[in-house]
Amino acid sequence: RFKEGVRVIQLDISPEEIGSNIPTEVPLIGDAKAVTGQLNAYLKEHPWQYPEESTWRTSINKKIEENVAATAPMLVDDAKPMGYYRALREIDDLLPDDVMLIAEGASTMDISRQVINNSLPRHRIDAGTWGTMGVGLPQAIAAQIANPNLRVVDIEGDSAFGFSGMEVEVACRLKLPIVFIVLNNNGIGGGPTELLGIDEIPVSAYIPDAHYEKVIEAFGGLGIYVDDPNDLGSAIQKAFASNGPAVINVVLDNKAARRPQEFSWNTGAVAARR
Repeated sequence: RFKEGVRVIQLDISPEEIGSNIPTEVPLIGDAKAVTGQLNAYLKEHPWQYPEESTWRTSINKKIEENVAATAPMLVDDAKPMGYYRALREIDDLLPDDVMLIAEGASTMDISRQVINNSLPRHRIDAGTWGTMGVGLPQAIAAQIANPNLRVVDIEGDSAFGFSGMEVEVACRLKLPIVFIVLNNNGIGGGPTELLGIDEIPVSAYIPDAHYEKVIEAFGGLGIYVDDPNDLGSAIQKAFASNGPAVINVVLDNKAARRPQEFSWNTGAVAARR
């Protein structure tokens, strides 16, 4: 999402990628570590900081305050079924500071970035800017194997879980204590709450109230179904205490959405390339 007239500095190792998304005002071509090293060396010799009283800085602070105010009511909304913000806030409250967090899905990944902050560097893995699907479970498995002493939590949308959900078998086979949390709104962007006739089912819909937690139970893992926001905290604690692989299936409002966005998606460049 970009405001009209935004000025872009793009750092990329591939010259052909410069300006491929939106027009680039300042291109920096090279290895990211090398180029940022050069920038830091220059700033060390020529110290400089953007003035705090500038319009740019004050407008950012104002926007942060507006976003916090718009999000606050959704974080404490105990409506049943629950929304994204309520579920993610409960998860955030219980995560240890050194958690290795994986997030996959459209709204699930995006909103988790708004609600769950990182305490440490290199402790969050998601699809970045591309929205690649099916990467969450493999990322979680790799993260747990590489960091056996860390708590790994993988937050998945139900659509995202559908791409590689059977990989929970690997977590069970290798006895990896990963907690997979599926935010289930019955489809891609939400689906109907009851089965419809074949001609009425949206192509993005899934079976309503699917019990994804049953998948891991087939392999000996722990499955927990949660449809009440007041039960989510205890479910997470139970999964942590089990010290084994677990899937928590969290029922969301099928109309749950992110807070209103000021700018639309930048899809023009993608459409042009097609």
